[in-house]
Amino acid sequence: MVAPAFASICGTDAHIYKGEFKGRVTYPRILGHEISGKVAEVGPKVSEVEVGQRVVVDPINPCGTCPACIDGRMSGCLNMKLTGVDVDGGFAELVATPAKKVHPLPDSLSLKHSAMCEIYTIGVHAMRRTRPEPGDTVVILGAGRLGLAILEVLRQTAVGTIIITDIKDYRLKVAEELGADITINVLDKDPVQEVMMLTGGRGADKVLEAVGTAKLGKSGKQPMTEAAEMIRPAGRIVVLGQGSEEESIFWRKFVWKEAEIVASRVSQGEFPRTISMFSRGLFHPDSLITHILPLDEAKKAFELVESETEEVIKIMFEIGGEK
Repeated sequence: MVAPAFASICGTDAHIYKGEFKGRVTYPRILGHEISGKVAEVGPKVSEVEVGQRVVVDPINPCGTCPACIDGRMSGCLNMKLTGVDVDGGFAELVATPAKKVHPLPDSLSLKHSAMCEIYTIGVHAMRRTRPEPGDTVVILGAGRLGLAILEVLRQTAVGTIIITDIKDYRLKVAEELGADITINVLDKDPVQEVMMLTGGRGADKVLEAVGTAKLGKSGKQPMTEAAEMIRPAGRIVVLGQGSEEESIFWRKFVWKEAEIVASRVSQGEFPRTISMFSRGLFHPDSLITHILPLDEAKKAFELVESETEEVIKIMFEIGGEK
C-alpha cells in the first residue's frame, strides 16, 4: 500500500469525470494515476521496497498474455488495468499497487515533482515512438500538459527545430520558456502554411498530435488533417490525442508521401529513465504545475480543468504532502 503525498489530474481523469469512459470505468471509482507518496504497508513476500520509502507509482498493469504483450508492446495491452481508471487509484489516503509497479525515489527528487513523473514517462515513450533524428524539424500539435512534457523530453535530444502550436498564448509562452524554437497560435495563423513556409516547402520531419478534442483554428481543419498536410515525404506522425470527434483525411496526398502514422499510448517501462532525467534536473515541472489544491476541493479542481477561464495547465492534489 502506498500513502499518496501528491496526485495530479490527467486529461484521462477529466474525460472520466465527464462520463466519456462509460463501459470501462464503473461507479464507484477512485481516480488518480499520477501518484507519488510513501510505502505504508507491504505484503509478506515483498522485498523490493520498505515501509516509509519514498516512491512513485507506475499505473500500467498489462495482462502479459495478449498478442501485444507477447510482442513486447505492453503499452498496447488488450486487457490493461490502469490504476485510477480500471481499479481504484491515488485520489485517496491509501492506494494498493503491485510491488513491481513501485519505484523508489532519489533523495534529490521531491514528492511534489515526482507526481509529475507519469506524464513525463508518456513523453519519453512518445519520443521513442517518434524516433527523432539529429537536426529534425519536429512539430508538436498542442501545448497542454502532455505537449509541454513531450517538448521537455525532445529538448534533450539532438533535434534541430521544435515548433509547437496551441490556441492559448499563455501555454505558448510557457513552451517558449521550456525551449520551443517557434510557437504558433492556430487561432491567428494557419499552422500548415506556417510549417511549410518555415521549412522552405519541405514539411516537418516528425509531427506529434497531442491535442485530442480540438477547437478548429485558422486552417479550419482537424489536427490530424493538419499533421498529414504538414508532414514531409517519408516523415512520421505520432498520435497521442484521444478526442471524441471523427476526422476525415484526404489520404491520396498522404499516400503519395509514403509517410507513416503510429500511435503512442501511455508508457512502457520508462519510469526508471524518467526518474533519472528528473534527478539530473533536466525537466522543469514547476512550469506546468499551475494549481495545488487539497483533495477536499476536488470539485473545484475538475471545474478549473474544464473551465479554461484561468491559466490552467496542471492541477495537483496535495494529500499527504512532503512530510
